[in-house]
Amino acid sequence: MKKYFLSVAMLSCMFLTSCMAPTSLYSWYDYEETTYQYNKKHTDKLQARVLEQYKKIEKQKGLRKVVPPGLYAERGFLLCKIGQTEEGIAFLKKEIEIYPESSKYISRIINQLEK
Repeated sequence: MKKYFLSVAMLSCMFLTSCMAPTSLYSWYDYEETTYQYNKKHTDKLQARVLEQYKKIEKQKGLRKVVPPGLYAERGFLLCKIGQTEEGIAFLKKEIEIYPESSKYISRIINQLEK
């Protein structure tokens, strides 16, 4: 009887945990579609939408509660590309701060931009 009860309890636990909705690490909102459209057709309107998307993603609701890796670097690079170099470099440095493993690559980009 004990084995039967133990088996039923284990199966119940497995069933209940499998029914829970998975929670993602990061909140992406509409990032994929927006950046896809921008990469397909570079317009000022789409560029503004991408920058807005970056601001949305900063408000993370995912499990990690931190911006996904590479996002600050991408935002910084885009800002540098449109002439907002100081603000762009600040975001590149923020990327290094949050993800130190990116420092080797991002530091080289910062050095080139500061020349």
